[in-house]
Amino acid sequence: MLHLLACLVAIQVPIEQPPRLRTILDNGAAILVERVPGAKTLAIQFLASSRGTEETPTTNGLRHLLEHLAAKGPKGDIDEKLETAGGFLQAETLREAMHFKLTLPAGQMALGIRTIEQLMQMPVVTPEMIQREAQIIAQESALRDDASKLSAAAWTQAFGDKGLDVMGNLDVIKNATPAMLNKIHRLQFSGPNLAICVVGDVDLDATTKACSEVLSKAPKAEVTKYVRGGAAGGSVAADGAGEVIGLPVPGWRSPETAARVAAAFALASESDNSFVIYTPASNAGMVLLGRLGLKTGLGKVIENAKAAELFANGRSLAKAWVLNMMSTPESVAEFRGMLLVQEYDLKPETILENLDAMTPKDFASALNAFRSPGAIDVVGK
Repeated sequence: MLHLLACLVAIQVPIEQPPRLRTILDNGAAILVERVPGAKTLAIQFLASSRGTEETPTTNGLRHLLEHLAAKGPKGDIDEKLETAGGFLQAETLREAMHFKLTLPAGQMALGIRTIEQLMQMPVVTPEMIQREAQIIAQESALRDDASKLSAAAWTQAFGDKGLDVMGNLDVIKNATPAMLNKIHRLQFSGPNLAICVVGDVDLDATTKACSEVLSKAPKAEVTKYVRGGAAGGSVAADGAGEVIGLPVPGWRSPETAARVAAAFALASESDNSFVIYTPASNAGMVLLGRLGLKTGLGKVIENAKAAELFANGRSLAKAWVLNMMSTPESVAEFRGMLLVQEYDLKPETILENLDAMTPKDFASALNAFRSPGAIDVVGK
């Protein structure tokens, strides 16, 4: 009998976990954990969707201000605790979400969970704190690079009040009150607006459970998808040396979005010092093709472009862009987290599938869109 038991134990095969596990909690919060065996770092992305707190002329910049305050933690010591353990936190406010990026040494999941608990708390805010952070945001605004300035102008030209610069209006920020920030916090940090994405050498079940215990504390609330609507074309001048051609695109799932991203990368490859900006979004957005300098010649590059010659290169460059965003635990967590917080089933692979299915005709149509009246031309002053 003992011999038989020994044989049974010897032939048991350990059950391997799948590479990725997605969980949706009862309050609507989402968790995605991806295991990367042997990863030296632990990447944790905590995101709070802007649904219900989108920028308006009277609130423009309040989310950015709240992000600054939340990133410090209720006792103002988050950075110190992370640095002591060899980790760090980056925070940013995007159109679609408030984004907290934690990078930790492998095995520091418990510290990551404690940090998220602190980030979820509404900090005690005083008028003095608001004015101090307003000064910091003003300094950030003054130091913005030309590409950022031109891109912000393109968004406002295209979408008007639904494309306001998330850096914020400094007057609105300076006149903020604790009550205003508290209202935004209650909405933005409700269950359906929250997501955590963890990538590293972790156990899927244990990590999901730890994240669930934190996010399940967020209140359940009704949130509706924000519809940005159609975009206007046209030309506009803006601060910054360079030029940006902005092209409106549908959401992440759309084959048209994939084709226009491919066209942008193909055009950028035809000109030195050119860049492409597109933030994955389920909502209508913008693909931005830019070139820095006083005389960019970007219009001529677009005018002379031949779809047949650029098709293969455009698809290859666009696919390389996607794959590059899935090359490290940090980039995987950021990419998948940004999609997850917008819609539960959005995934990076969708655009790869659309790029593979893209035809020369689709690409030519996307290239021609950069020459159409629907494109936005922003020229630096």
